[in-house]
Amino acid sequence: MLKNWKFWLGIGISAVALWLTLRNVPFNAFLQALAAAQVIWFVPAFVIFMIGLAIRAFRWATLMGGAPFATTFHAMNIGYMLNMILPFRVGEIARAFVIGQRTPVSTATALSSIVVERLLDLAAVVIMFVGFAQFIPMDPLLSRAALVSAAIVVVLIVALGVVIWQSARFETVLAGLLKRFPNIDANAWLQRYRDFASGFRLINTPRRALIVLLTTVGIWVAALFLAYCMMSAFLPPRLDQAGLMLVAANLGGAAPSAPGGLGPVQFFAKSALVLPFGLDETRATAFVFVWSLSQQLTLIVLGLIGMVRIGMSFSQLQSTRTQPAPAATPTPSS
Repeated sequence: MLKNWKFWLGIGISAVALWLTLRNVPFNAFLQALAAAQVIWFVPAFVIFMIGLAIRAFRWATLMGGAPFATTFHAMNIGYMLNMILPFRVGEIARAFVIGQRTPVSTATALSSIVVERLLDLAAVVIMFVGFAQFIPMDPLLSRAALVSAAIVVVLIVALGVVIWQSARFETVLAGLLKRFPNIDANAWLQRYRDFASGFRLINTPRRALIVLLTTVGIWVAALFLAYCMMSAFLPPRLDQAGLMLVAANLGGAAPSAPGGLGPVQFFAKSALVLPFGLDETRATAFVFVWSLSQQLTLIVLGLIGMVRIGMSFSQLQSTRTQPAPAATPTPSS
């Protein structure tokens, strides 16, 4: 791990982002903002956070074809815990491994469903960005970027639908293309494509598709109100400000960084509050650090509880660290 250039790139990006986030914030004023927080708001925030996690687990279980909810919930939290403490998002591989070990669902199916999860969340974040861009005064360049991003997402979703619908034909085309590159392991890439396509084919009924759609909406509505409640502890709350902060933090969290998105998450979240709205920088910084780090700490605790409840050890999960994880996209805490 220490010899991997991607690890040091992430550490470097996190260090720069943290410096940019904190450079204009006096330390004593930051501590005063933390001390002045109305902690009563943390109670509804925690309840909403747990509801959001439950909805996420239900959606993931649905995407896997109906995996047991309790095991899915604990496996998901184990994965998120590892994402918070280890680089390269190995938690995604680990939670799929747990599902493969503790349920009838295969690890490959769990992995393909995680890719679907990520795409759904990315689409949701982009749609939220477009929505808030229509009501929040911002640079015209950003507004255009939001619309272009939404158009790209729509095109990708349509393209994915066509590819999955015609998966057998596309696999033949892909196999023909891969034969032109003898240095590439064609069988491995074809298997990855089959696993990817199988994740979408699990949404094989209108009822299941509706559940996935409604749970995705529920996840992000819960995330929005969680941000609103946490914001209420530090600043006069506004849904548009909380929403833009949520979008910026999740998009920033997809960048290479230290585990848990430390640095980019806080930088983009604070910037979304200070630049367009002119909020007090110190209080905004205190809010985004508590909002993000409290979720990450909670996920670590829940992950440890999950390991105890389903009987998994760190040694059993260690083998997953050498496997490639799905691409970085929004997570519940970033």
